[in-house]
Amino acid sequence: MKLTGKVWKFPQDDINTGLIRKQQYNHLPPQEQGKHCMETLDATFAGKVQPGDFIVAGNNFGCGSSTPAHYSMMALGMRAVVAESFAKLFFSNCIGSGLWPVPCAGVLNLVETGDTIEIDTDAYAIRNLTNGKTLSAQQLPPLYREMIEAGGEKAYLKKRLAVV
Repeated sequence: MKLTGKVWKFPQDDINTGLIRKQQYNHLPPQEQGKHCMETLDATFAGKVQPGDFIVAGNNFGCGSSTPAHYSMMALGMRAVVAESFAKLFFSNCIGSGLWPVPCAGVLNLVETGDTIEIDTDAYAIRNLTNGKTLSAQQLPPLYREMIEAGGEKAYLKKRLAVV
């Protein structure tokens, strides 16, 4: 699968779930949560991002609480997030919801905000279509890939149980 979109670069390390989406918005429907995505770091972000765009971030992205902040990203139409590395729980939450978490060491040196990238989830490669550079991403286990491609954990389980 190839995903193409515009980059929104947040080069900081340790962007926690409270920075991705403040906990005070937990009670809102996902679409409303999306309006507050990344607002602490860029108050205008949610108004600028387009469906299919990507956040590219530093190390330990999504650290902190178990708050499902990734829903705010999905509400904006993001299908993947790329980071130097991810916090384990956030990584797991993304997979369980059908959002591609793409770990890619060196990605911050590959892109700038506004660049267009292509994420090839079959070849585990990120291509910067703006500058022509390519970087290998960390491979995800087949089970994770299947779960994301099915649309998340629930959809994956429904599909598996229907086969039995």
